[in-house]
Amino acid sequence: MSIDRLNLYFFNILNAPDQASSFMMHYAIFIAHDLIYVMLLIFAVLWLRGDYQIKKQILKAFIFTCITLSISEMASAFFNTPRPFVMDVGRTLIEHSATGSFPSNHMAIFSSIAFAYYFSEQRQIGKFLIILAWLVAWSRVYVGVHFPVDMIGAFLLAFAVNASGQSLWNKYKEQLMAWVMAVYQKLLHPLIEKGLIK
Repeated sequence: MSIDRLNLYFFNILNAPDQASSFMMHYAIFIAHDLIYVMLLIFAVLWLRGDYQIKKQILKAFIFTCITLSISEMASAFFNTPRPFVMDVGRTLIEHSATGSFPSNHMAIFSSIAFAYYFSEQRQIGKFLIILAWLVAWSRVYVGVHFPVDMIGAFLLAFAVNASGQSLWNKYKEQLMAWVMAVYQKLLHPLIEKGLIK
C-alpha cells in the first residue's frame, strides 16, 4: 500500500463519522481550535508570575517553537499539499482556509513546546505535553482539516529542531535570558515593583 493510500486510510478511520455525537464533535473542535489559546494564556500567566527557572524554560520553548513554526510555514508553502476538504474527502467540522496541509502548524507548535520541556530537567512535563500534542493531532484529523501524515511530519520536524538546537541553547541560554530579562524588567518595572508580576 502506498503512503498516500495509507494516509487516506487512517484519515478515514480518524475523521468524524456521520454518527458522531454532539459531545465528541464539540470536544474535538475545542482541542483542535481553542486549546492553543488556553495554552498561550497559561504560559503568559506562568511567565508573569513564575520564577527565573520557569521563565527560562518558557523562553526556550518560545524560541524553539518560533524556529519550528517558521520552517513549517516554509514547508507548507513549498509542498502546498491540499487539505482534506479541498479534495472533498471526509467531514469538515470547522472552517479553515485552503492553505498547504503539510506539515501541520498546530502540531508543530504543540510538539515543539513538548520537546523543549522533554529535553530539559522537566522531562515529565515534556512527556505530558507530547501526549497533549498527539491529542491535538487526533483532533485536527477528526475535524477534517489535516491528514495523519501532516501530524507525523510536524512532530518529526519539532523533534529535529529541538534535538539539533539543544547544544546551542545550553551554550547561550544564560546570555539570552539575561538580555530578555533586562528588557522585560525595564518595560514592566512599575508592575514588578508593586508585586503584581515577577
